[in-house]
Amino acid sequence: MIKVKEYAGLCASKWGSGEFGEKALGRPDPLTVLSDRTRLAIAVLLSLKGPLTAKQIAEELEFSPSTILDHLKKMREAMVIKEVEVPEKKYKRERYYDVDFVPYFLDERKEIGRRISKYVDILKQTALAVFEKCLDELAEYFGNTLMAKHGLSLERDEVKYLVWLEMLRSLDNCLYEKGILRPPLESSKKHYFYLGLKRPEKGEVNRASV
Repeated sequence: MIKVKEYAGLCASKWGSGEFGEKALGRPDPLTVLSDRTRLAIAVLLSLKGPLTAKQIAEELEFSPSTILDHLKKMREAMVIKEVEVPEKKYKRERYYDVDFVPYFLDERKEIGRRISKYVDILKQTALAVFEKCLDELAEYFGNTLMAKHGLSLERDEVKYLVWLEMLRSLDNCLYEKGILRPPLESSKKHYFYLGLKRPEKGEVNRASV
């Protein structure tokens, strides 16, 4: 169980965008499936060292192959992992598994933010100016809305947030229409799912080479 604790402990965040919940998806929910520490450890292990066979996973986490296979079955049902082909396959019936979500190191996401910061700064300035123009544009119309009848004004944070959400929705739709992004609900899984990992310290989890 020590290995399970080490691998599971490297997961800093589990999050996604789109639809979640077993009832909505018609299959096990990934967040629920990965609430089990052993399955979370498997997900982290595959993120760091995958693709791997059930036997390799069992050896690394010090479990029986049958126990690992039970966990892998549940993870596949939740579309958290997938079976993949590998060139170095030794036996025809040998099955390899890999992650079916987006894993990333926390420092990688931070670096992405740093590298795009100059463009984000331009976007911030533009968004601020556009948002103020939107509020000015709505000033006359707003007096006839249901919100105004209940004593709300464009100065209220809740109202400004509603306007901001409408701006973001329009921006999203623009990216969708141009084919730059695809809405999570239109994906095969109905969501995008991510695992944010802490980078292993030297000597941690068998010096995982990543």
